[in-house]
Amino acid sequence: MECMYRPSPSRTSRAQLSLSSLLWAVSLVAAFIAVYAVAVHTEVGQGADQRAFLSLRGIGATADLPHVVGLGSVTDLRLWLVSVAAIIGLGLMARRRLSIVVLLVLPVVGIVLTQFLRDELLTRPDFDGLGWVTNTFPSGHAAAAAGCVAAIVRAAPRSVAPVAVVAGVGWLTLVSQDLMVWGWHRPSDLIGSVLLAAALMHLVPPSRGRGSVENYSRFLVGVVTAAVAAAGPLVWAVTTGHLAVAPVGLAAAVAIASLVADRGPADGRRVARGAVGADHERIERPYRSGGQQNHYGRATGVVD
Repeated sequence: MECMYRPSPSRTSRAQLSLSSLLWAVSLVAAFIAVYAVAVHTEVGQGADQRAFLSLRGIGATADLPHVVGLGSVTDLRLWLVSVAAIIGLGLMARRRLSIVVLLVLPVVGIVLTQFLRDELLTRPDFDGLGWVTNTFPSGHAAAAAGCVAAIVRAAPRSVAPVAVVAGVGWLTLVSQDLMVWGWHRPSDLIGSVLLAAALMHLVPPSRGRGSVENYSRFLVGVVTAAVAAAGPLVWAVTTGHLAVAPVGLAAAVAIASLVADRGPADGRRVARGAVGADHERIERPYRSGGQQNHYGRATGVVD
């Protein structure tokens, strides 16, 4: 008697999932390094970055919406309380446990890391000879805002995460504009902080899905989410004439949506594998249009 074992197609190994998240994190860090290398360490990059920055600095956007929800809200204690409540609430909805604590800590880690990189490790060559010796890459304020948004997206159930991405990217766009209007940071500073914040969040496993079909469609969901999230910054940049905000919003849309695209762990349900005997016969029933397989139970078993 022959027996054949059918492996479960719907189970994904944790090793593969860890590799998937690691690849996303490494890709975002590589993009962070590329932005720094081009926008800070080349004369052409510095020039383009500086021109974009000067197009917004001091424009007097006190009547714009970012003045209400922008720079001041980044360090507003009420914002942090709302972020903490959202991370805990959405995390509980997604049936998270200890990972909620990690998600609460990572935004603070991101702020400390960006300040260390800016003040101690990264340098800014003075190509234009104007004395820009103080490095502003990456931005601590942008890291705070992006860290909160990324943590909320990572904590949320998968059905809610895309909505959180769209709303969060819109808010990051407004914050980024204010940081440039008030003369605090250049576009590259903001993009770098968003990339780094998203990379840190990939260290936390995403919320569990509901099966293999959903897991393998996450990349497509992430692409659609990024496209929808990018529409807001583009419309805002064009309608307000603040075009320097567009690249920051686009980078934020891709980086934050990567948290949705990460396939993450399967739902943990073990699918039984059957050892089915090869002896069978096809029995035609006159009252049914199709046939039915009648398997003898001599070699039938279940392996979990």
